[in-house]
Amino acid sequence: MTNIDKGRLALLGIVVAAILFLAVNTISQTLFSAARVDVTEGQVFTLTKETIPVFQDIREPVVVRIYFSQALSEASPRHGVYFQRVRDLLSQYSALSSGMLQVQYFDPEPFSDVEDRAVGFGLQAVPLGDLGEVGYFGLAATNSTDDQEVIAFFNLEREAFIEYDLTKLVYTLSNPQQPKIGLITSLPVDGGMTPGMGGMGGSPTPPWQIMDQMRDFFDVERLDMALEEIAEDIDVLVLAQPDGLTEIGAYTIDQWVLSGGKAIVFADPNLESGAAPQGGMPGPSDLANTKALLGAWGLTLEDDVIAADMQAAVRVNTSAGGRPVISDYPAWMNLQSSALNKDDAITGDLKNVTIATAGVLTQTEASTLDIRPLIQTSTDSMKIASEKLIGLPDVVGLFREFEPSGERLLLGVRVSGLAKTAFPDGAPEGLPAKDGQDRVHIDEAATPIQVIVVSDADMLADRFWVQESNFFGQRMVVPTADNAAFLINALENLTGTPALSALRGRGQVSRPFTVVEDLRRDAEQQFRAKETELLGRLETLQGDISAIQVNQVGEGEGLIGEDDQRAITNYRSKLLSTRKELREVQRSLRENIDQLEGILKFVNIAGIPIAFGGVMICLGVWRRRRTPTKVSV
Repeated sequence: MTNIDKGRLALLGIVVAAILFLAVNTISQTLFSAARVDVTEGQVFTLTKETIPVFQDIREPVVVRIYFSQALSEASPRHGVYFQRVRDLLSQYSALSSGMLQVQYFDPEPFSDVEDRAVGFGLQAVPLGDLGEVGYFGLAATNSTDDQEVIAFFNLEREAFIEYDLTKLVYTLSNPQQPKIGLITSLPVDGGMTPGMGGMGGSPTPPWQIMDQMRDFFDVERLDMALEEIAEDIDVLVLAQPDGLTEIGAYTIDQWVLSGGKAIVFADPNLESGAAPQGGMPGPSDLANTKALLGAWGLTLEDDVIAADMQAAVRVNTSAGGRPVISDYPAWMNLQSSALNKDDAITGDLKNVTIATAGVLTQTEASTLDIRPLIQTSTDSMKIASEKLIGLPDVVGLFREFEPSGERLLLGVRVSGLAKTAFPDGAPEGLPAKDGQDRVHIDEAATPIQVIVVSDADMLADRFWVQESNFFGQRMVVPTADNAAFLINALENLTGTPALSALRGRGQVSRPFTVVEDLRRDAEQQFRAKETELLGRLETLQGDISAIQVNQVGEGEGLIGEDDQRAITNYRSKLLSTRKELREVQRSLRENIDQLEGILKFVNIAGIPIAFGGVMICLGVWRRRRTPTKVSV
């Protein structure tokens, strides 16, 4: 074969390879357009198996209209990428719905009819430049009964929660008949006015986000503390800090649960988030009748103690010795997945729950009911006397004096079994007859009760689980913990409608560096002990110097004697030495963390390239040795 033939053959091979490449890509895109590989932790780009039935079971048509300005994509490429992700998700949803979910896309150009419709739906316009041009990236969806759901603007802060937001929106429109929840609470969950100083003035407060979450999926009805009956259409009863629940109200709940009603109870012995007069701290709660119900359900809410967990302690700003410091506060706990029951449908998909000054639940000795833990501390926990948390607690002191008990404390449980009544003597006095007939008293449940109990109510307040920001006047809320997900999962589980429980825990991006946290916590515990010793020494030395000076003034002498002068000089020398030692202790606080940081930087910057280069060198040497040496004749 001539060189010309070889050249033509090579050129032909390149052409054939190019044709094959294009053909394979075209065929692959046609046949495998829905195929994808998700290598992210938690599979955040993959639809969960629990979510798929939401779209397969859509009962009525839902129309989703996406308004996206191409000018926004040019001004902010990140929003362009975000739009592609939204479009991809909606394409998958539409395919699963067999045509019941229709998706339409619009580009709202300035002063067009499309822009007018976007504004009419309440979508948010954002400025794109100095010339007054604006862009849109929002969603408006409707069902056949003209119910409407809107996402005013797809904010980048909620990108991690986009699958949840879209699925919740479609689920709400396709299921207009929602289960009914009865809510009994003393908490200001629906907002109101914050009292000003002296009871004058004040400022309005918005409803708690937990209420928005509940009303997205359920029909919520507020009930009275002295309720005498519970309507038949109530599916689940939620008692959120039922401060002042009357005896008649407790009896009504007791009988309702024994007859098959389901309940969730948040009972907090050290509430921080209630309504407080004149901006002060909430007063003591009256949970006597609630505790009576818990006793009938096999539980005791321990008196005068608070659960604390050093492993889950939240970092807070506080003060020590008149100076600002940052310290771990073990009474506020950010409990990770290891503290949550992964075998229960309520907590199985949750990542973390934040709880504040919670009580401690224990099972009564005589109880025969099934008490299943849902939330509990680690073994690095202890019980703190609640009196230490009155007013402004000594956070540094609690941290310094912390002594782990080695046991896990119960904070949330699921109760089931054949419970007995909390009122063995029958109905309390004053309860009127029902429909003109005497009430039938139930002494014991005929079927296992279903009750969930949590020893904290602060976890429902916004400040413990959401981060709030303002986006062009629009209130943006991003969850930092799964507190609301816990409640909604529990309600869905008890009502038998677990539609989105697998999605609520996804998207949480707060993944703590546990090794670094352990190093920091151990070092800080050592630092706090040494710091206390040195601060005590400083205080003693300063007191000695002041005592000499005061003594001289008291004797009426204008000059300090030589002996006293030498003593003061000696004390001041020790004072400077102690302060230097204190600075050294503070510096060493981060020594182990800095060393670990240096190791990680080396591994990421130099270690991996060096290792890769070493592997390639070894591979080259190995191949060279395997290649036979040609011998010239």
